[in-house]
Amino acid sequence: MRYLFLFVFCTFNFTACLAQPFTPNQPLGEAKGWCPGRVTLLRDTTAALWDGTNGHWWDERNTSQVAVDRLFEHSILKITDAKNTRKGWQRLFKYYNRTHKRGNVGYKPGELIAIKVNLNNTFEPDDADNDIDQSPQGLISLLWQLTHEAGVREQDIIVYDASIGFRPRAIPSRIYGPVHKRFPEVRWMSARGSLGVEPVNWVDNAIQYTNPKVELGNALPRAVVDATYLINMALLKGHEISGITACAKNHFGSIQWPFKEHNNSTVSQFRAEQGAYSALVDLMGCPNLGGKTLLYIVEGLYGMQTNVGAPVRSRDSWHHVFGGGWSSCYLMSQDPVAIECVCLDLLYAEFGDNLGFSGAPQFPKGSSRNSDNYLREAAMGHNSHFGDYHPNGILIGSLGVFEHWNNAKEMKYSRNSGKKLGIELIYGEY
Repeated sequence: MRYLFLFVFCTFNFTACLAQPFTPNQPLGEAKGWCPGRVTLLRDTTAALWDGTNGHWWDERNTSQVAVDRLFEHSILKITDAKNTRKGWQRLFKYYNRTHKRGNVGYKPGELIAIKVNLNNTFEPDDADNDIDQSPQGLISLLWQLTHEAGVREQDIIVYDASIGFRPRAIPSRIYGPVHKRFPEVRWMSARGSLGVEPVNWVDNAIQYTNPKVELGNALPRAVVDATYLINMALLKGHEISGITACAKNHFGSIQWPFKEHNNSTVSQFRAEQGAYSALVDLMGCPNLGGKTLLYIVEGLYGMQTNVGAPVRSRDSWHHVFGGGWSSCYLMSQDPVAIECVCLDLLYAEFGDNLGFSGAPQFPKGSSRNSDNYLREAAMGHNSHFGDYHPNGILIGSLGVFEHWNNAKEMKYSRNSGKKLGIELIYGEY
């Protein structure tokens, strides 16, 4: 096992990076987290070993559990400046509870933690294709950290993806089987349920949007409404309609009708101008979703140009940013805006104007245009047309800090240059 850990901000020997279309280093909003505005981006090339042809990317031999465990351990340490992961989890819980007026306390037995995974391409329990979704390895690492380091009881955890449209999402046996074997008391929930998996029980009016005309659905799963904490476990990938999909859009698996707004400017920002209202901000700020989120995780083992289908070696090897190979990384943060800014910078630096493009004729290139608008909106907490964002009638203010890096070679945000505002990116690789 290798333990060489490199912190790198400006010493990469990149191939030619794609042009930066965004204005760099102009932070906006209020940084969040134990270490404000901090995002960790840790990479291990031994984590993603699939040759692109044989077997599945999620097979045990193709995605290393040992490497993923290591990435999780070091991410928790670096995101909290802790000497051990037990102390790191204490800091995560205490920061959340302190900022939610629950006192300077940690997790208590009986408090429910909902984990939102991304199973956007899974519709049957027997799904065994190669489409990109949550890996079993990443979920095992997170559950091990929660139960062994954070001291969370298995029965206080529920893993879910619950959306019923455009097709009901399912928990596949390729994930449920190996994870349930190791953590038998963890609960599971999907749209219709299956063996060992609960069907969703919807709660009406659990989310209300700043724009009352939004048609995404006002119901949320009962388990999510009842949860004390939420962990948003998203994927690093482009999106053929909205440019990227990360933590905010991951909640399209928490609501009923995500497809109803896909082609509207409420979600697809390239159809509007900067300053347009975004329903994604309401998802990020809703007290039953983003408002109760303890930690944001983005799995980038096989980061993709688009959101559908399987990783393709010729298209999804990261030549511009990482010098070749799969992205093979994880990102973590307590700041929902900062982590998505880093995701967008990474994805655009690698895929440029092809970002999101899947080849489907109904979705032409260009979805990345204006794709950072919802992050500006979230950082400001205000929209020029609707005023302050107020999901569920609650003013959310700034949800986090917005900023683009200086360039894809140095990956420097404002706090990396010693400033007290903006994002701090901690990059490391094994």
